[in-house]
Amino acid sequence: MQKTKNGEKLNILRHSTAHILAAAVLEMFPEAKLGIGPAIEDGFYYDFDLPRTLIPEDLPILEEKMRAIIKANYAFEKKNIDAKKA
Repeated sequence: MQKTKNGEKLNILRHSTAHILAAAVLEMFPEAKLGIGPAIEDGFYYDFDLPRTLIPEDLPILEEKMRAIIKANYAFEKKNIDAKKA
């Protein structure tokens, strides 16, 4: 990841977007199990254990759910905790 101020902002945006995707997936598939979803150099990814394989028709539904989550303007708060508490 870039270490510039803009690079840090982009990393935060990508990280937050991964959380928004996870929330949208959980709305669509409440039984989904979340894996990891880190920000990476070209965006982010997320591993999910879903009850079925995603199909192309799911993507606009997930995108709309993500837009609704963003529009709801939920607060994001970064909280660092030590490994023992986690």
